[in-house]
Amino acid sequence: MQTIASVAGTSTLAESPKSLSDLRLFTMPRGGVDRLNFVTWDTIEVLGLGEDVIEFRGYYVIERANPTSADWQEASVDIAMKELSVTGVSQRFGRIHVSVNEEIGKQSGGQVKAGPRYAGLPDSPKLCEMHGFMKFELLDAGFTVFNKEAIVLEHNITHIPPIGQGGGTRGRVGVELYRLDAPDGPPVALLRLVKTHIGAWVTEASSLMYTSQEIHSNGVLEFAGG
Repeated sequence: MQTIASVAGTSTLAESPKSLSDLRLFTMPRGGVDRLNFVTWDTIEVLGLGEDVIEFRGYYVIERANPTSADWQEASVDIAMKELSVTGVSQRFGRIHVSVNEEIGKQSGGQVKAGPRYAGLPDSPKLCEMHGFMKFELLDAGFTVFNKEAIVLEHNITHIPPIGQGGGTRGRVGVELYRLDAPDGPPVALLRLVKTHIGAWVTEASSLMYTSQEIHSNGVLEFAGG
């Protein structure tokens, strides 16, 4: 039987997981691309309209580089968010669709940090930090907002990809959101808090290809291809 210490100290990269049965605790896999179900709970304040907590559901695509080491505790891994598509309905602001803002010229990405999260523990998780640049389409309000300062999400992870794990912002924050059609104007909203849950791989059957056009006027999601 493998112990935590023996797994964490292995000298060979594992194969990149493709199913839940492939996941291994405290083990560094080869680089790969993961298309994962993603749920977030965002607290958003629209200035003059108040604050609301919105549950968003959809998927994201993460590209993982090869780790710098096969040793769990020593290794770091560069990551890039290639896609994001999550949708929710606010009781205050109506339907909202969130995606990666590619037009801003900044990469949404981050790193699984080198070293353990908690020094001295052989079964310590690692810190995964993501810097996101997003667009929030407020479909019923009729405008889109975006952030200029990165939305920083932190996750303590015990395996890669971190399916079943969660994280979010480090407490309440105040990330300013600007209108896409008036980027040099004052902020019109604030992102106050994000909590996340990372789900399993998106399958062909689930077809979780959310776009802003695939939301009915009553707020019900319509799945592409279904």
